[in-house]
Amino acid sequence: MNKTISVNKLAWKLLERLCAEPELYSVKIEKSAPGVTIVDAGIKAKGGFKAGKIITEICMGGIAKAEIISQRYGELELPSILVYTDYPAIATFGSQFAGWQIKEGDYFAIGSGPARALALKPKEIYEKIGYRDDYEKAIIVLETDKPPPQKLVERFVQDCHVKPE
Repeated sequence: MNKTISVNKLAWKLLERLCAEPELYSVKIEKSAPGVTIVDAGIKAKGGFKAGKIITEICMGGIAKAEIISQRYGELELPSILVYTDYPAIATFGSQFAGWQIKEGDYFAIGSGPARALALKPKEIYEKIGYRDDYEKAIIVLETDKPPPQKLVERFVQDCHVKPE
């Protein structure tokens, strides 16, 4: 198993940058027990292109770069995202792939990002690409319309084998 690159460690640096300037990225930062940081980039917060760019890079474990470009589709010109990496299997299948179906009571989300490489969700992907992470911090990106319940936050901490700050 390839453990030379830690997608959580590299993405953590990007998360720190995001949390240091919430106004610039139009996000809201909230501390949750037990020592967990929740970044809202679109539920109550405005979010936007800057947030989308850095969250894309976080989702890809800090081993890929994202650029916002203008792309023409026939007569229509739209903002688009261009991504590139030297580690496509780890960045996409090992981190970004939204393959973690999350349910807690009536709460549902799809999990993406480097925390998957700690929890090995889904395990068969990590076996196939020969990768796992063992960093002491985890970052999960949830595609959802409401914040996660506390019970679910505690489950993430357990599944990822990390200790809250």
